[in-house]
Amino acid sequence: MNEKYNIGCTEFELLTITAFKIFQLEKIELAIIEVGVGGRLDATNVLHPYNTAVDAPTKFEVFHDDVFDNVQDKKGPSGVIASGITKIGMDHESLLGNTLSEIAFEKAGIIKDSVPCVVDNTNEPEVIDTITKCAEKAHAPLYLVNDESEQYMHLSPLAGDYQVQNLSIALKIISIISTYFPGSITRDTIEHGIAGAEWPGRLQKLTIPSVNLPILLDGAHNESAAIELGKYLNSYRDDSGIIFVIAMTKSKSVENLLKHIIIKSIDTVIVTNFSPPFNMPWVKSYDVEELQKEASKLAEVDPVVIKDDIDKVFHHVNQYRLKGDTRKIVVCGSLYLCGDVLRLVSG
Repeated sequence: MNEKYNIGCTEFELLTITAFKIFQLEKIELAIIEVGVGGRLDATNVLHPYNTAVDAPTKFEVFHDDVFDNVQDKKGPSGVIASGITKIGMDHESLLGNTLSEIAFEKAGIIKDSVPCVVDNTNEPEVIDTITKCAEKAHAPLYLVNDESEQYMHLSPLAGDYQVQNLSIALKIISIISTYFPGSITRDTIEHGIAGAEWPGRLQKLTIPSVNLPILLDGAHNESAAIELGKYLNSYRDDSGIIFVIAMTKSKSVENLLKHIIIKSIDTVIVTNFSPPFNMPWVKSYDVEELQKEASKLAEVDPVVIKDDIDKVFHHVNQYRLKGDTRKIVVCGSLYLCGDVLRLVSG
């Protein structure tokens, strides 16, 4: 349809509408939609609020006979019943703005008219203020949550202090969902879900099969994530230090990553790059030599440069271990690097 009508959709827009079509075909009762970037202008934000969804005119009438027949549920109303906003930090500045308030405004664009919104109350004051104003304008009930997961957190296998807040937001959203689906989400269901939670690329412990090398993998792709990684490393590291393997997106600040995680006197950084993500030419990995130069301002950097092959990087790291270096290995700096590592581990 995109080609037939020359619409010019992006790859993400095509994937989004494909997902919505699949949900319709599978007769999904409830879908959880994660925003791509920002919120206000994101492709996922075409969804209507629950209280107006039935009467809202569809923008896809031209496709009605071909693909979008019966998009609206004929059995009753549909639409967004809750939204959630977790911790906001400086990220995607070129798209979202250069201040926390500007970024928060874009994130708050997912708030729907009269639809409850759940927000991490540990956000900076300017973030809370911006979101509050957006919620008031939309007449949306606002729930600011802070560490309300104590009775469940012991069940979670996920590491990191921030998981307490993430779970608190999830539990509040579940309570809102339960008003629409009474009795369907029980305490046993919640406990089972928490205990079985997985989050690839977030403080994830793995073993690189080719060299039997244990690592800690974390995206840490912006300063807020680097701060959280640094907090975790305070208890994870030992006196001997850490060997870091990093790759970063070109637009990111090397200093804002390393200053939160590095102890220069005992840590070593090995730099590499990540594979170009499919159909996302705007995402570019830092040039390895340039990354090496920037990292050397804040850390002890391995002089060896290995690019375009993450397995070779780990073989190089393994040489440290073979020479008696017992330091732990941490891979971080980019979710795209995490993708390379996870593909390597999965074979």
